[in-house]
Amino acid sequence: MIGKNKDSFADAAIAEYASRVERFNSFEVKYLIEAKNNKNLTAAMDAEAENILKELLPNDYVILLDEKGKEYTSLQFATKIEQHRIKNFRQLVFIAGGAYGFSEKVYTRSNELFALSKMTFTHTHARLIFAEQIYRAFTILNNHPYHHI
Repeated sequence: MIGKNKDSFADAAIAEYASRVERFNSFEVKYLIEAKNNKNLTAAMDAEAENILKELLPNDYVILLDEKGKEYTSLQFATKIEQHRIKNFRQLVFIAGGAYGFSEKVYTRSNELFALSKMTFTHTHARLIFAEQIYRAFTILNNHPYHHI
């Protein structure tokens, strides 16, 4: 994730979901430094891209959280995670961008785009919703009663 959350409640909730996911699969949340705009949007986006790209391994499968991405139901999302676990043997990396979005360098490096909703959320709420959906996906995959069908 680019930049810290502005609300401590979200940090606590995201950490809680991360610890819950750890029961099923290794999972790590990283916060990367948000670039300051300084009236040069391109430079800010390029600085964030550098921070993102240096964190990635060559064989990471990268999915950007992006409004132009494909939407999935919770069940479809769980299936997608399972497919990657079975087939790819690569680390699955989801990236939530900063306020300015992603530079073209990050889009080029990504393998696909994922949209949470057609609605617009604050970065804090989108991150929290996504953390919950990752946990929900693992409960679905492990027949845990959290997700009620």
